Amino acid sequence: MRQDHAGHRAPLFKGSEPPSIDRADIVIVGNGIAGLTAAIQARSFEPDARIVIITDQNHPTINTPALKQFAVGKLTREQLLAYPPGTERQERIHLIHARVEKINAQGKFVTLANGSAFGYGSLLLATGSTPTALPAHLPGRDFDGVLTLHRLQDYLDLRRRLPEVEEAVVIGGGAHACETVMCLLHWGIHVHWLIRSAGLLPRMLDETASEMVLERIRQAGASVYTSTEVVGIVGRMGSVIGVVTNHQQFIPCQLVVACTGTKPVTDLAKHCDLPLKHENGILVDDHLRSSVRDIYVAGDVAALKNPLTGRYEPRAQWYAAVEQGRLAGAMMTGHREAARPFGVPWHATHLGDLSMLYVGNPLQSPPGSYVLTDTSRGGYRRLLLQGERLIGYLSLGPMQPDSLAIKRIIDEELPVRDILKGLLKGEFDARQYLSRRRTYSAQDLVTSGRLASVKPSPIQHQYQQTPESIPAVRSSEPAAEAAQPAPRLPTTEQLPPISTGPSLVPQRAPTSQPAASAPRYPILREEEEISPFTGSLPALPEHGQGGTRLNSGSLPASQEQGQGGRRNLWAYSDPALPAFSRRSPAQTQHVRSYRERQEGGR
Repeated sequence: MRQDHAGHRAPLFKGSEPPSIDRADIVIVGNGIAGLTAAIQARSFEPDARIVIITDQNHPTINTPALKQFAVGKLTREQLLAYPPGTERQERIHLIHARVEKINAQGKFVTLANGSAFGYGSLLLATGSTPTALPAHLPGRDFDGVLTLHRLQDYLDLRRRLPEVEEAVVIGGGAHACETVMCLLHWGIHVHWLIRSAGLLPRMLDETASEMVLERIRQAGASVYTSTEVVGIVGRMGSVIGVVTNHQQFIPCQLVVACTGTKPVTDLAKHCDLPLKHENGILVDDHLRSSVRDIYVAGDVAALKNPLTGRYEPRAQWYAAVEQGRLAGAMMTGHREAARPFGVPWHATHLGDLSMLYVGNPLQSPPGSYVLTDTSRGGYRRLLLQGERLIGYLSLGPMQPDSLAIKRIIDEELPVRDILKGLLKGEFDARQYLSRRRTYSAQDLVTSGRLASVKPSPIQHQYQQTPESIPAVRSSEPAAEAAQPAPRLPTTEQLPPISTGPSLVPQRAPTSQPAASAPRYPILREEEEISPFTGSLPALPEHGQGGTRLNSGSLPASQEQGQGGRRNLWAYSDPALPAFSRRSPAQTQHVRSYRERQEGGR
């Protein structure tokens, strides 16, 4: 509820409010790594806030970069989990399996596919991205055996088809296509790799780096076709038997994998009653705020401004999604001090047996810039410099440099004249350099008088020294002279700060009530599949005078059938679990104070 200028209580929702609506302080659309990280971070700041995740995905949050390891059989499905099993239940984050179709930003509620509505105080859109499909006019694009690899279900489908495949065609010229080629080669499949451009990753790699990677791929056994496109897919009885290229060449195969990139899922931006700016993603500032009040965006769908080019573009990387999730969780709970610039984009991955690091824009040529390259030590490095500043860095080789340290050098515009040789040769210890920079900066502040040096204050009190023969431990018995309690200094309550370390899993803060024991997920077997969610969700409660309760299903503990029976599949299910216990008066007052602080900051 809000207060108007006269101090009267005004309804939170404007216009025609749905007759039955449930509410939460924070509603997150999407349970990818950005959405779940934001929910956990928000919980650490506000132990009693109502946090809800609405998702149409039928499995828990997974570590998507690890899917390539799952594809070659190095990881099981249990090892794909991004957080320990039962994290949502332990953090009292409530899951609703549904699809959000519309946003009523004026009334501050979202409409679900079943026609019901859900109100929010702050809304986070973390809807992720979707693979770019083959052109709609391409003949044969719907044949059985034409795949895209993006979600877990896609990789399960790939694993199931592999025993029947002898030759495969991979379409695309990016890192994902390279990883897919190496995966298929791992299973002994002859791979035909079709790249539309003249080289690999034309926006990240120059000609030298591209040819280095492609030569390694050829030596591994793949056939590489550059400047080649598919003009048609040939099938028999509805299944793929080959493709035809723009050079009128027929390539036989039993599998076609399209790795032609991804695009942000911006459907909700188009179905919002207020203009939500979007173009190649939903546009946000450095605080992840969209053009609509109280709506934040994080993850692959968020388009941030590149400080070097001025363009808004998504940063579809795992680490970027984690960092954005942390910031979104802090912002939705009113902790704006946690915001800091995201800096230049960067990307790190493996291309075959080579490690690639791309920071800034090493292929650009701004005025006054120059390029240095080096091919020693079995790798390739390209540095783009402007004066004494590093503005772009590309590394390709058996070892990967410290990516975040080099990103910080570019973000902070640090001079690199003294470390230029180490950067070129790949012998640079970035962390040691940054440590020295911090030491020199502190000394400069003291010697210049901008920061007063710490001087010991004169001794005003004499304290009795402890004899060396007596251990310096505090006695468990209170001293007689300490019977009167010492005056207590006033303290201010502080919320736990946002985590800033490189750890990908945010630390949990203590909650106001004991956490429930985390459930176990069922053990999976290789022949099992993830079935789509077919159960019915519990009905949303009527909005009555006694308040509302969330009845969304959370992650249930695994249930086994009788001896010899199969366990439940690894998926969200729909038992109606109690979402919240009745609040105590103290908790109710805490939530009321939190909402008043939120309203006062607007």
